[in-house]
Amino acid sequence: MTATLPRRAFLGARLPPDDDAFTADGVAVAAVVAGGMAAEAGVIAGDRLVALSGAPLTTPARLAAALRGAGAGRDAEVAYRRSDAVHRRVVPVRPWPREALPGQQVEHGVLAVPGARLRTIVTVPDDGEPPAAAVLLIQGLACASIEADGDGGPALAALAAGWAGAGLMTMRLDRRGVGDSDGGACGDVDFTTEVADHRAALAALAADPRAAGAPLLVFGHSVGGMIAALLAAERDLDGVIVAGTSAVPWLACVEASARRQLALRGVAAAEADARAAAVRARALSDGLHGRSATYHRQLDAIALPSAWAATRARRLLVLRGEHDWVIGDDDVDALVAVVPAGVPVARHVVAGVDHLLGRHADRAASLRDYGSGRFDPAIVGTTLAWLVGSPP
Repeated sequence: MTATLPRRAFLGARLPPDDDAFTADGVAVAAVVAGGMAAEAGVIAGDRLVALSGAPLTTPARLAAALRGAGAGRDAEVAYRRSDAVHRRVVPVRPWPREALPGQQVEHGVLAVPGARLRTIVTVPDDGEPPAAAVLLIQGLACASIEADGDGGPALAALAAGWAGAGLMTMRLDRRGVGDSDGGACGDVDFTTEVADHRAALAALAADPRAAGAPLLVFGHSVGGMIAALLAAERDLDGVIVAGTSAVPWLACVEASARRQLALRGVAAAEADARAAAVRARALSDGLHGRSATYHRQLDAIALPSAWAATRARRLLVLRGEHDWVIGDDDVDALVAVVPAGVPVARHVVAGVDHLLGRHADRAASLRDYGSGRFDPAIVGTTLAWLVGSPP
């Protein structure tokens, strides 16, 4: 891995959820971060970003591409709308801030795969001691960066930071079209290609001399747990940790998840069944959650029970949040049931946590504020206790 991939630009604008943020007129701004290009251009909360260096900002994929494009230059024009007027300001390009962790080397590298260069973020203890383990983290379905930002970033970045502080070596991978990674729009990437990219990342981590002799593990969140199952069926691993994942066929999982969440919100059973079936149909026709219909079809074709039954992992930790309404206890039961009898399986419910590993005070808050919970550091302690308490 060599650091030859340009750093994307740091716009420094906080956005509302995708459904509220992006329209044909641009992207709404919920807040502005000091030191970013948006602040330099005079953008304030309530404005709508129209374009960056002439590239329209009408979808998440177009915004990601515009940031990568701007990152290769010295200056960029920020166009934004306030009331009925469009303002244009040329500002210096500022690169996305690099992660820094006390006591760690944080390396922003490049993994070359067919048709793409993918950003890797590797943490290694800088005390010269061998890492306690080497872990590849695989995120869920969303086309969003796995890298930390100025506000803490995604849960898996916080998890990697917690593990790094305990002496683990970690690797994260930004999928195609996300963050600094090129290779086309994330929403156009199929599931088979995504699995191949993570297979290459695991091979790169295993081949890193600094990981030599360290237990090799994979952590997978949600769909990332399904990818972890496929990787663990292909090569020997010291362990696999999954959170919020299932072993039932993908579209059956999607439909059951929709039905469960609708029921929790008081929707009558017959209507919930009809709406859940419509979600499944939409995934197959138009795609869902930013991923294409091809992606969903390929994922649904995977025999997940067979993958788990063929696992070559020496042990397994299965996590589910107390307020995870995307999967249920039945999903965990189905997964555990197909793991070979000789593979020790630990299962743990993380109190107060939702599917995205964010903490909420109670069930009502988890339903009302899904996606806004803060990462619970208790997950770090739970996973480390499993890693250290019963070493492979």
